[in-house]
Amino acid sequence: MSIRYRLRCKSLRPLFSNKQLKSAKPLICIVTQSHLCRNPRVLKEAVTLAQNGYDVHILTSIYSGELLEQDKLSIAGIGITLHIIADNSRKDISSLWRRATNKAAKLLVRAGLMQIPQALGYGYRQYIKKSKALGAALYICHQEMATCIGAVLIKQGYNVAFDLEDWYSEDLLPEARQERPLGLLKRVEKLALEKGAYVVTTSHALADALQKAYGGQKPQVIYNVFPTPNLPIAEKAFNVPLKLFWFSQTIGPGRGLEGFIELIAGFKTGLELHLLGTVSAAYQEQLRTLLAPQHQILFHPLVPENDLMAKIAGYDVGLALEDTQPPSRNFTITNKFFQYIQAGLPVIATETAGQCEAFGEFGPGIMLRQNDTAGNSAALEAWLSNPSAVAAAAQKAGEAALQYNWDTESIKLLKLVADAIK
Repeated sequence: MSIRYRLRCKSLRPLFSNKQLKSAKPLICIVTQSHLCRNPRVLKEAVTLAQNGYDVHILTSIYSGELLEQDKLSIAGIGITLHIIADNSRKDISSLWRRATNKAAKLLVRAGLMQIPQALGYGYRQYIKKSKALGAALYICHQEMATCIGAVLIKQGYNVAFDLEDWYSEDLLPEARQERPLGLLKRVEKLALEKGAYVVTTSHALADALQKAYGGQKPQVIYNVFPTPNLPIAEKAFNVPLKLFWFSQTIGPGRGLEGFIELIAGFKTGLELHLLGTVSAAYQEQLRTLLAPQHQILFHPLVPENDLMAKIAGYDVGLALEDTQPPSRNFTITNKFFQYIQAGLPVIATETAGQCEAFGEFGPGIMLRQNDTAGNSAALEAWLSNPSAVAAAAQKAGEAALQYNWDTESIKLLKLVADAIK
């Protein structure tokens, strides 16, 4: 497929000329499991490689025809080929079979009978067949099942790199972990570090933790940053009351929202809490019940990835609320932290190993310490009540955005890929 890339950002200027690469475009196969419009890390990688002289093919799964159209728009005119390995957007026999296979695999894992990759996604064997048929110069594997596929390809002599976006075997809450083949994930993570052409991850904290757990090569770090957005350049004017913003694909328990609402319960000055994402009516009501009467909470539907940065820029402060458990959440740095600073927002961040790393040099906001509700509440109320402090943090966010952006990180990616296919 070939449809124009339409992110609202600066054009991703080719950093290597075609003459610096082989005369025939090397074929890169990116193996992933989700819609491109919901996976900006894969999208940025694919577009950058395609714009720098590579023949890029993406193998993925889908569940929505509407999101597929957004996927197509995101790569239009770039010369990227999208292969849909598992199409679950329709209720046909193939889709029902894939879903039944996945459900059965999860039941086998939960029962402790088998450790199989089919519990992690759809179309496992079809992915392997298509991957081998492409005969790529390099395979780059993202997400859980794709990492298992990469392990199979390595054992059969293919050149495979890995992007460990999270610590897959140390992710999710306890109930969800019961259906994940954790032993299998640990084995393929270890193999990735031992035999991958290269391995990248999202923070130095996570890179250190992965190497400590498995040995092998230390993963390189490519932050979850974005191209510099084309937003109006103007001094930020803050709203009264302040509008605090948080977003995710899904709004639900275990994301730090309940704890934050408890933290601000005693504030004298009201705040507006804006949450963007898919949310159930029951959870909306739960949060409204928890919220103190001086505050307001407003829910917003998901927006296209192209429009998200401009949406964020309309608020005053970003919320980067992460827990230290499971370990993956402690060590990684999520998209949202970087999107806040690139949109010019100061950040309220919880103290995790990953966010301490990102916060360290610039301090673009305030960090909430672990296990100190009273101290955090007092410090946060004082900070939010001080317009000069909030404005200074916004200035620091702007400075941080000059360092944390895709223009910088893409150079690392291009060097890794060029070295891997020499």
